Amino acid sequence: MTALSKLPVIAAIPNYNMGSSLAQLLPQVLRQGYNAVYVLDDCSTDNSRAVVARFGSAVTWIGGERNLRAGGNRNRILKAHKTECIIHFLDADVRLETNGTPAKARAIMRDPRTAFVGCLVKDAKGRQSLWNYGPDSVALYTSLTGALQQLVGKLQAPKPLWRAAIRGATRRALAEWPDIAADPQRRAVFWPVEGNMLVRRSILESLGGFDASICENDILPPARRAYQAGLVSYFDPAITVTHLAIDVRHYNRWLMFYKEQYVLIKRYGGWRQWLLPDGRFKPRYNQ
Repeated sequence: MTALSKLPVIAAIPNYNMGSSLAQLLPQVLRQGYNAVYVLDDCSTDNSRAVVARFGSAVTWIGGERNLRAGGNRNRILKAHKTECIIHFLDADVRLETNGTPAKARAIMRDPRTAFVGCLVKDAKGRQSLWNYGPDSVALYTSLTGALQQLVGKLQAPKPLWRAAIRGATRRALAEWPDIAADPQRRAVFWPVEGNMLVRRSILESLGGFDASICENDILPPARRAYQAGLVSYFDPAITVTHLAIDVRHYNRWLMFYKEQYVLIKRYGGWRQWLLPDGRFKPRYNQ
């Protein structure tokens, strides 16, 4: 078995109608020295394939005949790349800010107990994204703290005194969500963001891949399986991207999010578990 410190690192870029973004991102990715670069296309109807073709054999196009949505599209990498490696998932609408990412990825993934590692995603204003990581969200208390987290994020503009008061009042409730007013630090998390994520191929396959039946929460099922298997997921700011937040699907993401939460509530214990979670899925923050 190849030592973790010597594993190949590949870039996997899920894409749907983001040809113009790919034209900007792919040169940034190719400068990094990945062992392979893949574009995972979800039946785009724009010029995405023509954009990828400009880069010749340096970028491999992986497409299909059906639109599989976010989770199913990411899973395409498991059939496309059969050998063990570290997969670096990068959303098509990001700007890669870090150099030497393969070496950093190997250092980050050196512990064999590591499942997923979400790296730093910044918004267009240069702030840490509100959604870099979070707790098990199939429970009422985490749904409420998620909503509170959004409110606190929107209230970062007030004067420092007000900001300190808001953070002080909500610190306990938001302990499992990012504090975007603080410098990001490596920490164990329940789920990390998929848009700048590292995972070993064998781990992803053993966890059954991403959930192909949902779109806005597809990291949550494999994150739960990873926790149950005794693996640990992390947030690590060593690799940074800026999310350009380009919307090409044009659906109500909040409506989709809550519809899928309903599906997950029914799947993972029903309404009783949602109202009174037993705490067994609490992230291992002491590791």
